[in-house]
Amino acid sequence: MADPYSDLGSQDQALQERIADAMEARCLEPAQIAIRQAYLQDLNLPPNAAALELGSGTGHVTRDLITFAGAATANGIEPSPVMVTRAKTHFAADPRLSFETGDAKNTGLEDASFDLILLHTLLCHVPGPEDVLHEAFRVLKPGGVLAICDGDYSTATTRIADYDPLDQLVRFMINQNVTNLWIMRQISAMLVDAGFSLGSRKGHGYVAEGEATYLLTVIDRGADRMVEEGLLFPETAEALKAEAQARVAAKSFFGFMSYVSQIAIKP
Repeated sequence: MADPYSDLGSQDQALQERIADAMEARCLEPAQIAIRQAYLQDLNLPPNAAALELGSGTGHVTRDLITFAGAATANGIEPSPVMVTRAKTHFAADPRLSFETGDAKNTGLEDASFDLILLHTLLCHVPGPEDVLHEAFRVLKPGGVLAICDGDYSTATTRIADYDPLDQLVRFMINQNVTNLWIMRQISAMLVDAGFSLGSRKGHGYVAEGEATYLLTVIDRGADRMVEEGLLFPETAEALKAEAQARVAAKSFFGFMSYVSQIAIKP
C-alpha cells in the first residue's frame, strides 16, 4: 500500500477522518507539544511576522506558530478537506488563524510573502520533498525562517522485550504510512541544495505518557491493516489491540520515537 498521507486529499472520507483522529491525538499530547515548543520558541521573528504551515492538519500545530514562535498571523495549507474543515471549526473564533485546502508543492502564494514557514511531520510523506523546499524558498522573505521537524522513524518502538508482537504492528504501520523513513537524516543536504543556510538542529525524544492515546491509534491501525492484507485473522488483531490497552492499564506500556528538528534561513 502506498503511503495514504502522500495523496491524502484523494482518499475516501472515512480514511481521512480516521487519520484526522490520529493526528489530533498526537498533536494534543503534552510530550508532542513540548517537542514543538522546544524548536519554535527561539526563532527571533520580526514584529508582526506572518507565518505559514504547509501540511497543517487539524490546525493545532499552526496555532503554535503564534503561541510559541510569536507570529502575528498564521495560515495553514492542507490537502485534506476533512482536516481543513476541522481546523476551521476548532479555530473559528481566532482571526489570526486561517486555513485552506492546497498543495505544498504549488501553493499559489506570492513570492517573498512570509517570515516563517513550518513543515511539521510533512516531508516524510512527500514523494519529491525537494519540490516543497523550493516552494518554501520562493514564498519566504529574504531572511525568513524555515522550521522542519519530522520523525526518525527507524527508532519507533513499543518493544518491551525480544519478539514483542505489538512492536511488529508499529513497524508495519510505519512502513505502510511513511514514504521516507530517513528524511531527517537527508534533510541538511536538501536544504543547502535549495539555497538555504542551515541553522539549529536538535533531537527530541518522544516517550508515550499516560493513556498513550496516539500510539494506541498506531497499533489499532496497524492491526487493521494486517487484517486487510491477510496477515492476521480479525480475532488475532482484536487480541493484540486488547493487549496494548491492558499494558496501558497496567502501566507497563512503552512507546518511543526520536524526532529531529532543523532550522534553515533564506539568505
